[in-house]
Amino acid sequence: MKKHLSIFLEPFVFLCLLSCSSTNEKIIDDPESITIPLEVAESVRFDSIFTVEELISFNDSESSPITAVKRLLFRENKYWVLTAENILQLDSDGKILDSLSSQGNGPEEYESLDDIRWNEQSNFLEVLDKKNGKILRFNATGEFQGEWKNPYLYLATSFIPYKDDYFIYGGIFYNGEGDRAVLVSGTTGEKKNGFSKIGNERNFLSVLNNDTFYHFKGEIEFFYSDSDTLFTLNESGAKAKYFFDFGKFQTPPEFLNGEFDNIMDFRNEAASKNYASIFSIQPTDKHIFLFIIQGSTFYTAIVDRATDKVRITKGWSSEFGGDFSNLSSYLAYTPIGSDSEFLYFFIDPYSIKSEIDKLKDNPSLSAFLQANPYINRIYQNFDSYDNPYLLKIRIKEF
Repeated sequence: MKKHLSIFLEPFVFLCLLSCSSTNEKIIDDPESITIPLEVAESVRFDSIFTVEELISFNDSESSPITAVKRLLFRENKYWVLTAENILQLDSDGKILDSLSSQGNGPEEYESLDDIRWNEQSNFLEVLDKKNGKILRFNATGEFQGEWKNPYLYLATSFIPYKDDYFIYGGIFYNGEGDRAVLVSGTTGEKKNGFSKIGNERNFLSVLNNDTFYHFKGEIEFFYSDSDTLFTLNESGAKAKYFFDFGKFQTPPEFLNGEFDNIMDFRNEAASKNYASIFSIQPTDKHIFLFIIQGSTFYTAIVDRATDKVRITKGWSSEFGGDFSNLSSYLAYTPIGSDSEFLYFFIDPYSIKSEIDKLKDNPSLSAFLQANPYINRIYQNFDSYDNPYLLKIRIKEF
């Protein structure tokens, strides 16, 4: 029997990269149904949903430009961060302990940095380089321990170790049997199973995520853009765990069988019909954090795993007026990781400065900056530090 969640209505919106619609995934078994009532979502204050734990800068990095942060892993009181150029090891205060930078296509070298995981079997840090089709392995201090090559890695953007094997996600670009995700033997390199068949959407969707797996209480949870279902994976197959129900805004599975020339045509048609879709999912051990798009509107729903309650929001409110709504979100455009307790976001200081510059004539600006010390810190330090920040937040209990 499907279990419907009771609803707590409190909001949150998140500005992120656009994606699109639902899924043609066959619902296996009878997943827990989570109702997401978009029609009653409202705006609330950022700090009514989240507690900011830390705003972390890359200490002593002023002479080394960091163009973007793609993924973050926190392990043994250290941050491992994938930027566009290198792998950084930081202490808990943001001091750079090491920078692993060896671009190329030889041993120990990489051409792209796409995902990062900790392998409990080997006690190695593992980094995906899809352009070279391999996983690089390092010990806890950052010393290179070897690499593992596999043909499926050339198409991958996310992976997770599983016993002696690997689950690998490749979006919609896998050919042949058309699986979004595969289980590959870590010893023989052969495919052991495939999951989530790709339908007609391969012709117009181009959605890839760098974080589609989460290890939760012995299970591997699996999710991806344009799906309304969260799955668990094992050797034998996929099992639907949660189905996210948008009611009258649900994207029909047959919509993905339409004939669209490109992704923009698909998005525009979905928006004209008010269809809702999940852009991404970022779990912790206590919550499931959903980014949702409906037309040009963004929503976030937060599911409490223990109490079966949901918060849903669109937009931000501020006691200083609507002009400050974007700044009230700390302009956290995209998540870069999560763990058992915290969510992590990449903050671009140029976006903060740009928003503040637009408000220089607003008489409430000074009071706003005084009431928001994290934003004020980014703004005041911009001339001496313009590298990204890492925002570490905790979802408040509800």
